Amino acid sequence: MIHLGTIVYSLFFAVILLVFRFWPGTRANRLTRVRKAGVVCFILLLVCLPLSVYQFIGFLCGWEQFGSGDSYRVVVVQKVFSSVKEMPPEIFWLWVVQQALNWFGGLMLLRLFWLYSKGIIFAEKNITCIRVQGYCLIISCLIDLEMHGVIRENSVSLNPMIYGLLIIFIAWVMDEGRKIQEEQELTV
Repeated sequence: MIHLGTIVYSLFFAVILLVFRFWPGTRANRLTRVRKAGVVCFILLLVCLPLSVYQFIGFLCGWEQFGSGDSYRVVVVQKVFSSVKEMPPEIFWLWVVQQALNWFGGLMLLRLFWLYSKGIIFAEKNITCIRVQGYCLIISCLIDLEMHGVIRENSVSLNPMIYGLLIIFIAWVMDEGRKIQEEQELTV
């Protein structure tokens, strides 16, 4: 059975590929292309975020998944939990904090795509959204490290932390470029 997330991600990338592939390259058309891609990403994220909240609540309440008799399951630190009662309390609360952090990151991503859909591309608001994404990845990685420590597993990946640092670096470079552009606009 194909997972709902796989279908959504596949549609997301197919639409983005089509939007970027078949548009002419003038400056106005490039801005239109970014705006349309921002709208598509905004709509897809607007659908996915409530679904993730529903899955979270479904796991907490023990609801059954759509189309199957199985209840929602959560995989935390390479262990599968089919109910809240199976989770150690420390893992449960760390997982809840991590989910809240993921939703906050999702809302910031939603804001970023909304700004793109309005044609706002290199503004300070965008850079803040991107920087927050980096911090969310780093904090989520630290929570994963803590959960691995509670369960006493040593197989943790530090890739999200590296990606978070890279995203923060890219946001810093974008901010410096924005400042240089503002200074050039003020120069006569």
